[in-house]
Amino acid sequence: METSEQNKYKQILTARRDELMQRLEKIEVKFTKSGDAPLDSDSPPVRNLATLQEKDELAESEIKAINAALERVQQGHFGSCVMCGDDIDQPRLDAVPHTPFCSDHAP
Repeated sequence: METSEQNKYKQILTARRDELMQRLEKIEVKFTKSGDAPLDSDSPPVRNLATLQEKDELAESEIKAINAALERVQQGHFGSCVMCGDDIDQPRLDAVPHTPFCSDHAP
């Protein structure tokens, strides 16, 4: 993949990571504010906390994948499947820019 294409994806990945980091900060604030929430698992505050925790875990997982993709950009391997080394199709990268797999090796 050409450097200009890699730079395009680097910008996309960095912007998405920044967005997720801001979202995580908001979630942490909500967790902190909920310190005195009732322990009844059927109460709305507890259900909301469970939902926030799921969003928190998803965001952290995506950030890890983005950081790995940015490392591949740094190493000059971005856009190549980590399993077979083939190029990852452009539509796939456009849909999931942090993917390390071509469509043949996607889980």
